[in-house]
Amino acid sequence: MKTIKNFIKKYFSSFAYFYGYLSHRIFVMLFLSILIGVLDGLGLIMFLPLLQMTDGVSNHTADNLGGMGFIISTLEGVGLELNIRIALLLMFLFFILKGIISFYSLRYNVKIQQIFISSLRFKLTDLFTKYSYKHFVSADVGRIQNAFTAEISRVGIAYKGYLDSIQNLILVVVYTTFVFLIDWKFGLLVCVGGAGTSFLFRLFFKKTEQKSNEFTHSANTYTGAAMEYIYNFKYLKATGYLQAYASKLKKKISVVEGNNRQIGFLGAAVTAIKEPLAVGVVCLVVLLQVELIGGGVASILISLLFFYRALSSLMSFQNSYNDFLSVSGSLKNIITIEKELLENSDQKGIHIFNSFKDRISFKNVDYGYKESNGILKNLNIEILKNQTIAFVGESGSGKTTLVNLISGLLQANKGEVNIDGISFEELDFSSYQSKIGYIAQEPVIFNDSIFNNVTLWSEPTPENIDKFQDALKKASLLSFIERLPDKGETLLGNSGVNLSGGQKQRVSIARELFKDIDILILDEATSALDSETEKEIQVNIDEIKGRYTILIIAHRLSTIKNVDKIYLMDNGQIVGEGSFDDLINSNLRFKRMVELQDV
Repeated sequence: MKTIKNFIKKYFSSFAYFYGYLSHRIFVMLFLSILIGVLDGLGLIMFLPLLQMTDGVSNHTADNLGGMGFIISTLEGVGLELNIRIALLLMFLFFILKGIISFYSLRYNVKIQQIFISSLRFKLTDLFTKYSYKHFVSADVGRIQNAFTAEISRVGIAYKGYLDSIQNLILVVVYTTFVFLIDWKFGLLVCVGGAGTSFLFRLFFKKTEQKSNEFTHSANTYTGAAMEYIYNFKYLKATGYLQAYASKLKKKISVVEGNNRQIGFLGAAVTAIKEPLAVGVVCLVVLLQVELIGGGVASILISLLFFYRALSSLMSFQNSYNDFLSVSGSLKNIITIEKELLENSDQKGIHIFNSFKDRISFKNVDYGYKESNGILKNLNIEILKNQTIAFVGESGSGKTTLVNLISGLLQANKGEVNIDGISFEELDFSSYQSKIGYIAQEPVIFNDSIFNNVTLWSEPTPENIDKFQDALKKASLLSFIERLPDKGETLLGNSGVNLSGGQKQRVSIARELFKDIDILILDEATSALDSETEKEIQVNIDEIKGRYTILIIAHRLSTIKNVDKIYLMDNGQIVGEGSFDDLINSNLRFKRMVELQDV
């Protein structure tokens, strides 16, 4: 009894999930399945009078068809007498209608399956767009990557298996109803035979679901390892570790394929036993019908035909449900990820940010990924519009975390952060972050053209082309690009393989300037460059100084000599502030840093 309850709960919870994406479309599919079953049944029922005619029965009354006698009554009502021609014509008509409805149903099923997959992809994309950065940094990226790629395809298979199982279950109900209408005693035998097969298939269901969960877990682990393998290829290749990591990856592949193989074996077993089991049950039921219950040959044959239809549909239901269970681990994974992304999404404030007008203020701000482990402590700073501010200090002093708070990637645990008098808790971050430019130490370059890298796939309208040219000019890229054969349509390759380090940084700068920003963040943007390229980038930055609010995280102090204010950080606190010259004269720690770098 507990097993039945668990099955019903699981089956209907899956229905509720799919209904959430497809709503009324599922009920249209159910109606079409019922219609197909009824038309098929009406066509089959016409065999009964045909068989009776071959038995020498000439009087075809409504009573001869049992509960289906309404067919003869309807014909008599319109002045038609049932004979071989009428029976054959009706049979042909019912099956023609069944064929038409089946064609439309199959087309409709394809359509709603595509709608479901598209809706699922859109929802995951939207949820990930709103995902909190704080939770992202500690998330299992391989699991998320797997969800966006392989898992969605497997959920599509799960949906098809579940959809087929519903349709087959409907046909079981329809055909069993016909059996009861013809001979209710035979109908009871049908139910007993069907229940007997269900106990056998239950063993396969449990094992298949277990292996599906194991497959999903191993696939998530493999995807994460594969991402690291690709991302760290250069290091692994240069150090001779590539083969060792490849061996690790092969072991994970073996686990994944081992689980997949076992799922395939279980599916093969379910398919193989379906027909022998069905024939065995049919033989037993016919034997019981003939030996114990009795009845005319014609009615027994028609009941047997419906019974075989019902049993075949039941077997197909069990087969489809097993297919569903074989990928149910992926469905659980997707549902869990949806819930995780939703629960950890950024909160949307009510204040839309249009432009930076005055200042950003930190008042007694604390922050830690865990509140008991503070990274920033009691910060009080002000950043004025169009100032150039630098944050310096040893690694781990809290510079990047502070800038992440300013950019809205993180939210303070205590204290208050304001921009133009508006609390960050009330700020709509999507509108605010659209006014922020961000350039990291490792530039973000997409495998696309220079134009698309700078404009992020904006339409090449005359206005956007002018903005593109202006951004290139400000980033000192225009003359370089004009010399290229394909100019702005030049493809940059994976991670900008066709560019030097300085050119990558200039593309990043051009992208942020094209965006029409108020705040530009440079997170150690020049620390990986040679001295000459660094000076060129620094000239670019100096040229835009005063037109944007520029925030610089820097290890090379030579790059921040001309900033308006420097905040010196240590252990999550501000231990000095002022201009470059002021800090040299007033802060021994900063003075030692300058001397060590020979600035």
